[in-house]
Amino acid sequence: MTGKLIFKMELFKFLRDKSFLITAGVIGVLNIVLTLISLSLASNFSDSYYESNAAASLIGTVAIVGAIVFFGNVIFAYVYPFHMISMDYKNNVMAMMVASGVNRRKLFFAKIGAIFICTIALMLMIALIPTILFLVKLVQLDVWDSFAEGFNSAFYYTDLSFGKFIVSGLLGYLNMLMVIATSCIIMKGKNLSFLLFIGFNILSSMITGILQTLAYSFDFSTTGSYIFQLFLTILSIVVFGYISLRTLERQNL
Repeated sequence: MTGKLIFKMELFKFLRDKSFLITAGVIGVLNIVLTLISLSLASNFSDSYYESNAAASLIGTVAIVGAIVFFGNVIFAYVYPFHMISMDYKNNVMAMMVASGVNRRKLFFAKIGAIFICTIALMLMIALIPTILFLVKLVQLDVWDSFAEGFNSAFYYTDLSFGKFIVSGLLGYLNMLMVIATSCIIMKGKNLSFLLFIGFNILSSMITGILQTLAYSFDFSTTGSYIFQLFLTILSIVVFGYISLRTLERQNL
């Protein structure tokens, strides 16, 4: 079986997982309802007080809506990959696929790719409508220019661009998926995989923190520090990917 067919098989299997799709729908609806309530309260508050208080209510609304979307995304960013990898071990699907002649290396990369695409898509879907509602409210309150200025200034003061922020975020999430995969594969999908994941994260953070001091010691520029951070993230992806792949290849399923 080719890698492309294995990837399609994994993608189809994940998209047919009704329990998580239903959960995603429920969280998405709750996000929309809570966002509408928050925006309504902010609008009533701004109509009753002066402009300064309206600005304060807008900031509060940003925090509330942001927290709602953030926690909804965190659920799928962490729980969904654990579920999808562990499920194959608990249901003996991994052993059946390997016994049927599926290449373990191709299966590993297909599974990671499918999980990465599915989780990113689910997070975007959960955040899409609340974000649109929030942006529409900004236009109604005629504070879009102020919001855009504040948004741009956040990247200006950190010397980052939106594109660099997206690249860092995607690589960081891929790195997290590799750590999750390593934990689940070593523990064969057991519930203790989460504890191993926390341990790996602590170890990785300590090593990364020590290595990042080099950037400060050699007085790297902002661009140099950013490139060095990407290098450390890619290095972590390679290390955990290698560990999980080698473990899967030698594992007695």
